[in-house]
Amino acid sequence: MASHFARWTLVQTKAQVHRLPLQLVEHSASLAERRRRRYLAARTLLAELMLRVYGIPQLPDIRLADGGRPCFSDPDLPDFSISYAGNVVGVLLAEEGCRAGLDMEIVRAHSRQTLEQYLHSFSSGEKAWINAQNDPSEACTQIWTLRQSILKMTGEGNSGFDALRLHPASGRLRSSTLADIQAICDVEALMVWSCALSPGTDRLQLWEYDDSEGWNSLQSINVYSLNMGPRALRLTSLPAEKQHYYS
Repeated sequence: MASHFARWTLVQTKAQVHRLPLQLVEHSASLAERRRRRYLAARTLLAELMLRVYGIPQLPDIRLADGGRPCFSDPDLPDFSISYAGNVVGVLLAEEGCRAGLDMEIVRAHSRQTLEQYLHSFSSGEKAWINAQNDPSEACTQIWTLRQSILKMTGEGNSGFDALRLHPASGRLRSSTLADIQAICDVEALMVWSCALSPGTDRLQLWEYDDSEGWNSLQSINVYSLNMGPRALRLTSLPAEKQHYYS
């Protein structure tokens, strides 16, 4: 099964909203201009992805789940997650019956003080892995991005921060909320991204969207590949019998 990660680098042109429900567009009028632009662009990207993958011509109704996480009102439709980084909007669309969590961060966008705050909240295993990397600042951003994608998937947000432990050196993670999670994170020239997925997903399709040029397929990632790139990380949930050992 495949999940789809699409991103769109915004320019000054306004997003086309013809695939969006009228009430969603009207609701956005109350938002500040920059936030409104990103809000509409993200939902337009989601609508275009739903059209490409499922042939659905208009974005289905969206509601807010517990904790404020957006989801489709129809429970039979796939799960999705939205993220922003600079002028890039991203959408992760899960395979049917699976869950998704997406986070994106601009490389070196955070101050030294912010990275130190992140480090302070990480576990000893996470800190040890970060300090062992050639670029600890980049590695710190990578761990933060991984964490945020998983917390979006579980719906906890930062309230679940302490219930999540990553073990990047062994490729494992532990969440007290969901027993089975896998997460893929990669560092590109300008951006770090992380996709948290259900274990049933075996392929992640990456797309780039442009409102004038349309779709560009970037790559198809075999989730179970042993070599996804020099700076890519894949973490999977610990077996139940080892959860207590790593807690």
